[in-house]
Amino acid sequence: MKYYGITDKGLHRKSNQDSYVIATNVNGDIFAIVADGIGGNKGGDIASRMAVAHFSKEFSETKGFRDLKEAKRWIQVNVTIANSAIFNYGVENPQLKGMGTTFCGVMITSVGRLVVNIGDSRTYAWTDDHKFTQLTMDHSLLNDMLMHGELSKEEAANFPKKNVLTNALGVWETVRSDIDIHNEKVSGFMICSDGLHGYVSLELIKKIILHDDIEPSLKARRLVKAALDAGGYDNITVVLIDLGEDRP
Repeated sequence: MKYYGITDKGLHRKSNQDSYVIATNVNGDIFAIVADGIGGNKGGDIASRMAVAHFSKEFSETKGFRDLKEAKRWIQVNVTIANSAIFNYGVENPQLKGMGTTFCGVMITSVGRLVVNIGDSRTYAWTDDHKFTQLTMDHSLLNDMLMHGELSKEEAANFPKKNVLTNALGVWETVRSDIDIHNEKVSGFMICSDGLHGYVSLELIKKIILHDDIEPSLKARRLVKAALDAGGYDNITVVLIDLGEDRP
């Protein structure tokens, strides 16, 4: 297995509110996470860093899981803890009220794999036969309206409230998380913030990802360059996991 992460503040933002981690434990499990901070001032920076720091520390101290039920419960418990910590920090610091972050990741363990999502960062998977599939569903006003038939795909392209989230870590006292078992045969995973998927076409992302002859590190850097070439309007974060010989 090979993995690589990269982040860039883009060409227009004063700071980078994205954070990521590829955490490991003594059992050889990994938990790769992308968090895209939201909120004025430095709130987004703090929220995304708090989320990543919490999960990095807690996951590194685990000794593995008996089954996916236990792993899923571990994520649920720690999502609740991290949400409360970020929310309370915002309450205690009024200038940061409303701070929060997306939270998107893949946990790969000896007992199976889980995909978790809160917000509109995304996880994709690719296969040897060149399929490239989005695994997560955006928690956004835009996606809700698309799902309920209130917007067409053509209207969605120019929707003025693309960045309005309906769910995020730390913004509200409670949070919901999508945690799904992933047991399909795939070659690897890509986790990214909307600084990539919001500005670079799916076809170009797919073309870069499915280029078999280059390392994950080069693919990730090419994806960031594509986002910068598209204007670099937002922070950009990409984590790639090539399962290699560890494919099921």
